[in-house]
Order: sequence, then C-alpha cells, then structure tokens
Amino acid sequence: MLRRLVILLGLTAIAYAGLPPGRLLPDVPILLDGGKKLDLKQYRGRALVVAVIATTCADCGELVTLLKQIQDEQRAHGLQVVVAAGDDKAASLIGAYSREHKPNFPLGYVDRAALRTLTNIGPKVRPHVPIVLFVDPKGMVRVQMFGNDPLMQKPETIVRSTVRELLKEPGIVSAKK
Repeated sequence: MLRRLVILLGLTAIAYAGLPPGRLLPDVPILLDGGKKLDLKQYRGRALVVAVIATTCADCGELVTLLKQIQDEQRAHGLQVVVAAGDDKAASLIGAYSREHKPNFPLGYVDRAALRTLTNIGPKVRPHVPIVLFVDPKGMVRVQMFGNDPLMQKPETIVRSTVRELLKEPGIVSAKK
C-alpha cells in the first residue's frame, strides 16, 4: 500500500510539475442539447478543464460529480469546466444525462471525429474515458489524462492538484461576481 502511494505521488508530481508547454487546443465546437454550438475559445483567459465522457460510464459520472464540486469552489478564481459526451448515441442521451447530473457548467457532446481531434488521438487508438484536458489561459493543453492512466485511479487527488497548478498560470482572469 505504501509503495502504491509513493508511486502515485511520484506520478502526480511528474504530471503537473511545471506544467509542460503543451499543444494548442483544437478548434472543436461542443454541441449542446438543442443544437447550439459552444466555442471553447470563449474561455481564453480562464483555466479550462475539458472532460470527454461516455454517458454510460460509471467512472465518468463520478468525474462529473467531482467537477461540479471543483467548479463551485474555483469558478471565482478563474476556472471553467466543460464536459462533452463522446459516445455514439450522446446526441440523443445528453438531455437525460444533463437532467440526471445537473451540471453547473456546459455539458454537450461531440462526434467521433471531433473527439479524436479534441484529444489528439489517431483513428486506430481506442480512447479510454474519461479523458481530461487541462487548458491554460492561452488555450494550450498543458496536461491530458485518459481513464486508463494510473493517475486516474483516484481522480480527485490528481484533478484537484492539476487544477491548483493551472490556476497559478499567469494571465488567469477571475470570474465576475
């Protein structure tokens, strides 16, 4: 048990120490229930967490609950959370999923091609959800984690730690009260 904790702490430090330079967040709109498109560029200047989930994934539901808490706690400090379902029937399931989880952030969906573009994965790679992208105020994806990453075994620790580091980035604009 102690060995696993030491390994987890070491991986956590590697995951967000100094936050690597990253890659530009692709220009992929998130489709909201009702057909409206959400442009992620509108969140430039904020610390952005984008999570890609599946509506049928239990771990994804737990992550959505965690992200609701973190959004409440950190919104005033410049955090914005956005969640997009990427499963095949997400367009028809997102309304019910939203009613069930009652998010305090935008919740929408993306098709398979948009999911691959957003997460920068090739067509032969099977994405393991949830996928979490941590984006700095300049729109750079600084950290990305997949559901099968050992760090995601206990997502609260790694997500909260990475959000704290992301909020230290220069240029964060706090939310208006």
